[in-house]
Amino acid sequence: KVLWNLNTNLESLDKAIGAFSKDMKAKSLWDSTTIIQSSEFGRSLEPNGGDGTDHAWGGNYMMMGGSVKGGKIHGKYPATLTTDGPDILERGRIIPTMSWEEIMGPVAEWAGVSPDSIVDVCPNIKAFEPVRMSVTDLFE
Repeated sequence: KVLWNLNTNLESLDKAIGAFSKDMKAKSLWDSTTIIQSSEFGRSLEPNGGDGTDHAWGGNYMMMGGSVKGGKIHGKYPATLTTDGPDILERGRIIPTMSWEEIMGPVAEWAGVSPDSIVDVCPNIKAFEPVRMSVTDLFE
């Protein structure tokens, strides 16, 4: 049931994003558009008893847009997605390898926030220096 729900919802998402990007391209706005999918919490790899998954720790982001350098995984992909993997806690809770600020800082800068003001927008980003991602890591 969980897999069926996921496939159905992802199909719906694909259609919505496809229609949106087609419209933005028709209006010559796609290159200045960025879509970011995120969650305020990660999800466990194992299903719960209610046909879904539980809150977890590490999550994922999906970015797309005309200027986004696509087709990349940033951060460390887990060595295995089994519950006994080194990056996995009980019930399939993934340990994060990046903070959301590492993605949102460059996005804010791309959107016009000055590099000197990024720490005001993403105050925890200082904890990730000097590994911090840059605008050129994410955008053309």
